[in-house]
Amino acid sequence: MPQQKLSEPAHQVSKMRSAGPILLAGYVLVSGLRSTVLKGLQLFGAANSIGGENPISFCNVFFLSQSLVGIALVRAEPRVVWDEIRTLPPAAARAIAADSFLGCFLAPVAFYLSLDRLSVITQTLLFSLTLPASALLALVWLKEKLPQRFWLSLTLILGGLLVGKILGAPGGGMEMSDWKGVSWALVSVLATALRNCIRRKTASYGLSRGLTVGVTNLAGAIVFLFIALRLYGPQHFMFLEAWWVFWVIVVYGITLSLGTEVLRQICGRLFAVTPLALGGSASIIVSVVSAAAFLGEPFNAITALSLGLIMAGITQRFFRPRAQSS
Repeated sequence: MPQQKLSEPAHQVSKMRSAGPILLAGYVLVSGLRSTVLKGLQLFGAANSIGGENPISFCNVFFLSQSLVGIALVRAEPRVVWDEIRTLPPAAARAIAADSFLGCFLAPVAFYLSLDRLSVITQTLLFSLTLPASALLALVWLKEKLPQRFWLSLTLILGGLLVGKILGAPGGGMEMSDWKGVSWALVSVLATALRNCIRRKTASYGLSRGLTVGVTNLAGAIVFLFIALRLYGPQHFMFLEAWWVFWVIVVYGITLSLGTEVLRQICGRLFAVTPLALGGSASIIVSVVSAAAFLGEPFNAITALSLGLIMAGITQRFFRPRAQSS
């Protein structure tokens, strides 16, 4: 009997590892679809007002999605989270507060406002700047070394964006003429890069994801709730149309937002850093292809060239040069 009990976890781990590629593909899919679904909701909400009001705003979308993520992670280990909060050093508390502001408020708001003005394809490719921005901030702030071949990576990413800007036709998938949208995208990139550096600092405390992700998402959700109540009133959360409940709560909130976090955690246990990061990079392709397929955003040869250069810039750091034989 004891042997059977001890063998069950190993059997479950073995089954999870065998399903690893499917889980990783699921993570890439749900994370890549978030921008396309959110853009679709923005467009549909603008065309289908309820009581003269757009039923889609960053307030209710992020309140619901972040509440779901936060509640799920805190409930997974409530005692651990509570014990960590009670014994949290002041420096760690300040870092987590900054993480919450940057990653669960400023970055999502800027992301939403940029997506409201730009195509999914343009915004997705602009967000490739997060990787070099994080590395440069880590160099200046944390005194970390730049990754190998960093300047090659940056050159390829900037080259891809310049190709889309200079050669892209008006109305094309990489048009960047709306500078307000581009500015909001860059704000979100900077906020995300700052958050990445803060998370490198807080990693040394060995805190649970219930605190570092769950509590921070709940804090952001409370802020979005307060803003929505001030701007729109409580009726902003009482839309009962079937499409709203299905797409905002079931699809975006549960399937995409919570699903991304759950699959990220599972894949983090099953894969090393490099294959997980490579898989995550593939979400860019999912975003671009899904925007072209489902939203009808133009995807032409110039956009494909931009995407290829940017993907080369993102992924080349994972491939080491072969050792020369003597």
